[in-house]
Amino acid sequence: MKKLLILFILFFITDLFPFDLQFYQEDLNFMIEENYFYVDGLYYFRNINDKELKQRLIYPFPQDSAYGDIDSLFMVNVLDSTITTNIQKRENGASFTIQIDPDSTAVYRIGYRQELKDKKAEYILTTTQTWGRPFEQVNYTLTFPKELSLDSLSYMPDSLREESNKYIFFWYKENFMPDRNFEIYFSKKEN
Repeated sequence: MKKLLILFILFFITDLFPFDLQFYQEDLNFMIEENYFYVDGLYYFRNINDKELKQRLIYPFPQDSAYGDIDSLFMVNVLDSTITTNIQKRENGASFTIQIDPDSTAVYRIGYRQELKDKKAEYILTTTQTWGRPFEQVNYTLTFPKELSLDSLSYMPDSLREESNKYIFFWYKENFMPDRNFEIYFSKKEN
């Protein structure tokens, strides 16, 4: 019985994350504005098979009492400008189907807005480990208003740009296997 269960689990994982599909890069823009956390990014996938690949993927959302509802969710295939209409949204994430030609790549733009009930924002990165390989490259930005005070970040930024009413933080990493989520803790500045 145990062997059958292990075989079923291996089959299920292989079906969810086939070896022919690689999630190899992401370029994400995060923004905190008023009581909302915005995520807008490009997600890069590669089909290393000689057959067309059609795969259902799960896009997770953070679950914590500090976070409210997700709204304004969208997914677009950047290469052919088609809007993904097969999104199934749940409280803990959304699922959608990607389609990639043989020996080809696909880029999806995905974005959403999440209400912040507390002084914390989070983006899930640790699910990258389920793909069994690190990102080849990532680029992240965080736009943060000056009227807030940044208390801590789970990853130290590589650089910072200051503008009149905001800060923009930048991250660039190669061969990146996240060991924690992208977390931002902030507070209201005292006047």
